[in-house]
Amino acid sequence: PVFIVGMPRSGTTLLQGILCNSKKYFPMPETHFFSRVAYGLPEKNFSPENREQMRRILKRKSKIDLDDSRWQEFQSQKQIFEYVVGMFNSENTHTFLEKTPRHVFFYAQILKHYPDAKFICMIREPRNTLSSLLTMSQRRQKSVFRISLFYNKIARAIITIMPNQNVRVVKYEDLVDRADSTLKEICQFVDIPFDAKLTKAVAAPAGIISTHEAWKNQNIELDTMRPNNSQRWQAALTEGQAHLVTFVTKFYAAQFDYIPVYRPLAVAGG
Repeated sequence: PVFIVGMPRSGTTLLQGILCNSKKYFPMPETHFFSRVAYGLPEKNFSPENREQMRRILKRKSKIDLDDSRWQEFQSQKQIFEYVVGMFNSENTHTFLEKTPRHVFFYAQILKHYPDAKFICMIREPRNTLSSLLTMSQRRQKSVFRISLFYNKIARAIITIMPNQNVRVVKYEDLVDRADSTLKEICQFVDIPFDAKLTKAVAAPAGIISTHEAWKNQNIELDTMRPNNSQRWQAALTEGQAHLVTFVTKFYAAQFDYIPVYRPLAVAGG
């Protein structure tokens, strides 16, 4: 199994779609299983309250409804997770590709269940990540400072696990600007043959988009990858916000060679 994790809005959906187009994996939406559904609950010997909590979160957060007739059969988190995954495995493919960015925090727990799992960690330049997150949903106000701290938290988790042999870090900018060479390395890492068509036909299968993630529908409509626009953040962030993002994230961003560049702000009267 392969888990795509890391920073949201850093190409996780794009990479999942490309790899699913190889026909080696089947498409499925984010399960949020370890980060939300099973978080804080026992790995086995569930109480009725535990079961009901998992069912409720699966339905509300993952938009996945389990079969009532089978619910009592499940005796462990792994059984429930594999049942959820199997719901999307219509062709009975032998392995799966799961993409939930926050699963980067559950690396050790996932390895208990899948010792041979591989992890692809996605990261992106902080200002463009923040601007994409801010414009992704109009349903709630988001604090630039709070999301900058979240960026650091994700980056720190990636740095912690990146020395391991089963972890590969991929920068969004490399994925879109050096698509062939980057995907060759990714394909080698997950042990699938590279095909040049993967970088030419990047439309994501519809099955990876949940009903509550409408902003991802643009991935379904993609024909070719858009080149990275390093100044895209200017459409959503003010100069002051951009400086705040750069200042808060500068230590962790530098670990991925995102070197901060400051432009002096205009100061009234001086």
